Order: sequence, then structure tokens, then C-alpha cells
Amino acid sequence: MSVDQKLNFGRNMNRFAEQKFNEAFQAAGKILPASIVEQKGNMVTVAFELHDTPYVFPNVTIPLFGPQYIRYPMQPGDKGIVIPADTYLGGVSGQGGGIADLTPPANLSALVYLPISNTEWEAVDGNVVTIYGPEGVTIRDQGSNTTFLLTPDSVTIAAVDQFKVTVGSTVLTLTQGMWSITGETGNLQDSTASTSPAIMHTGWAALVAWLNAHQHSNGNGGSNTGAPITTFNGNITQ
Repeated sequence: MSVDQKLNFGRNMNRFAEQKFNEAFQAAGKILPASIVEQKGNMVTVAFELHDTPYVFPNVTIPLFGPQYIRYPMQPGDKGIVIPADTYLGGVSGQGGGIADLTPPANLSALVYLPISNTEWEAVDGNVVTIYGPEGVTIRDQGSNTTFLLTPDSVTIAAVDQFKVTVGSTVLTLTQGMWSITGETGNLQDSTASTSPAIMHTGWAALVAWLNAHQHSNGNGGSNTGAPITTFNGNITQ
């Protein structure tokens, strides 16, 4: 083999290796920046946040990262990244069904969208968990038997058997057909006046005492009628 042939063979092998490497690189999935176009059901359509690319990247509809127990209300423009899997995801995402094997997928066909934080997000307390949505928050059990719904103008709590709030020794309990409030002291107030169980109890006791002792001076031929002959116990407590 001549020197030229040897050199040509070497150059050709280099070109062949480079070509195969480029083909493998193009076929492999890539972690790329993307933003939400829309959310339909449990899937999201994303656009790739890239420019000056040699070809146009199409919008793709892919699964959103996360478990079924927390649903994210993704909004158009929300930023994140797409993460490629090494094989078919339709069997676990429901997009196409079936079961995966080890066949490498096309480079845009096995992606998952993962939201990432942004410096322009609203500031919150970094020591507490903050949950919010554009129209509110729903917390419920899987069967929607008990629900907590927070909206911009209301809070609605629906329970099957009991709703209970405890603050120290004060307890508010709501059950089917009954409610109770217990505590050391209490107060009821509106724009006109305020009262409390203690005030009402004292006032009622005074009324009962007066009722059982009062006399009429003009009901017995001008003589005093005396106290009532039947005692009114006035029992209004359990």
C-alpha cells in the first residue's frame, strides 16, 4: 500500500468516525430550555427557548414532571427544561401505551418537562412552604369527600362528618346537625353591642331570682299577692 493510500485511509477513517459521532450526537436527546405553550389535561405543550439553530424545533406535547398527588397549574410562558429519557416513555405517560424496550428513541420523542425557578418570581418567606395558583388552591382526599377550596374571594371547607379547630383550650367543632364552641371565656360582638356566655348567664340568673321573688301589690284586693307559689328553675345549661 502506497503512502498516499495509507494517508487517504487514515483521513477517511477520521471522517467516518466524525460522521458517526455527529450522527449519534444528533440522535441522542438533549436537556434544553423550554417554555409552556399550553396545558391540556395532564400533558403540556412546550416551545424550545433557542435561537440561531440550524433547523426549526417544533413544539412538542410531553409529560409534566411530578406525581399525580400534586397537580401544577402550568401557565403559558412558564419556564423550565426538557429532560430526555433513554427509551420510550409512552407506556408510563399514557401517550401511546405499550411497554418500553431498550430501543433508543428519536431525540425529541421521549422528553419530560421540568419547571425551574426564576429570579422574576414573586418573593415569599423562605422558611415556609408557599402554595398558590392563578385562581386558588384545592386540597382534598382522593375521593373528594373532604375538600378545602381557597379562591381569590372565599375559603370553602366541606367535610363529611366533622370539622374541628383547636387553639389552645378553645375548640370549635362542627358536625352533621350540630355545632359547639368550648373555651375558658367567650365573646359575641356586632356593630351594636357585645356579650358573652358569662354575661348572659349572670343576667339570666338575676331574672330567675327576680321572677321567683317578685310580688304584685294590686292583684289581691289591694293586698300584696306574695311570691309565686311555683318556682321557676330557669335551667338553660346542660
